[in-house]
Amino acid sequence: MDYQSVTFAQVTQQDSKPVHGVAKIWALAVARRDHQPQPADGARALAGVQRRLALPDARLMVASKAGVLAGFTLCAPHDGYLEIYYVAVAPDFWGQGLAHELLAEVDRYARKTGFQETRLWVIAENSRAIKLYQANGYRPTGEELIDEASGRVEVLLAKALL
Repeated sequence: MDYQSVTFAQVTQQDSKPVHGVAKIWALAVARRDHQPQPADGARALAGVQRRLALPDARLMVASKAGVLAGFTLCAPHDGYLEIYYVAVAPDFWGQGLAHELLAEVDRYARKTGFQETRLWVIAENSRAIKLYQANGYRPTGEELIDEASGRVEVLLAKALL
């Protein structure tokens, strides 16, 4: 992937067009991951994105490639660490290294703001995502939960930032 063609921009709650765009990316990525029909828009995912974006000091970073919204991360401080709530890449951009670059951008932000650890929850059966996170330094903590919305088991991964 030509990383120089990737641009990052921070988005606020008031930026409705990119917020709707990231909700659509999330909906498309989840549908592809779960082998479901592609949604027309991100309406069903929008409430979750908005809820996390409303957290104190939440940060939504979008990545664009050649002017096209290609992926995003959404994170916020939580109990002394930075929790990543969303990492998503539009399916048309899968396999191009964009998720690695998004995670590296979160690392830069976390270090700059004084966090020594990042954490995220991932669906236990999502081996593709787990492989990505482990390749980026995340390790299982041993904590699990059952997501109330999906009923799926999720595992907590953490990364110490040096």
